[in-house]
Amino acid sequence: MTASLLEFALALIDKVGYLGVFFILVVDNMGVPIPSEATLALAGNLAKEGHFNIFVVIVLGTVAQTLGTYFAYLIGKYGGEPLIKKYGKYVLISSHDYKRAEGWFAKRGEKAIFISRLIPVIRSYAGFAAGAFEMDLKAFIRDSFLGSLIWTTVFAGIGYILGDSWKKYYGYMHYVDYIVIIAVIIFVAHFVYVRIKRRRNA
Repeated sequence: MTASLLEFALALIDKVGYLGVFFILVVDNMGVPIPSEATLALAGNLAKEGHFNIFVVIVLGTVAQTLGTYFAYLIGKYGGEPLIKKYGKYVLISSHDYKRAEGWFAKRGEKAIFISRLIPVIRSYAGFAAGAFEMDLKAFIRDSFLGSLIWTTVFAGIGYILGDSWKKYYGYMHYVDYIVIIAVIIFVAHFVYVRIKRRRNA
């Protein structure tokens, strides 16, 4: 989280309390880059200081993140799917690719969503993919909820245990973000390379 976004989160939570935490976590899970790790650690810290209740933070955080990723699912389903089908060919995604991805989500989507909810960066965009490829909604909500519960408990717990010193350790989280982003870039580059090579050989 950049300094400006961290200041925004601090100010919002300070002003409206639980509602600020709820809002930040909802929009973060819709792809807006306000990392939930810092928000939850801050909420956990406030719980330790007596301003919040740690159990309320965990319940609120889990529900907010599940709601946010549900909104992302709806955007993916009603916006992403038509765009992929209509314009996917321009970014090397064929109708065959779409059908394969749809079938993959039908078979392995539950595990994928649960795991993705535990990975920085990717977790904020998993809902869009699940919606675009029409993953079963009940399974999606269940796995998103379970993943969000673990994520919320871990980071709220870190803030609660470490207190105000959580900020000293938060900077190390950026290294995990960088690793994930690099992995995504490599995957996309490989995908584009394979598609271009297949078209040239066709």
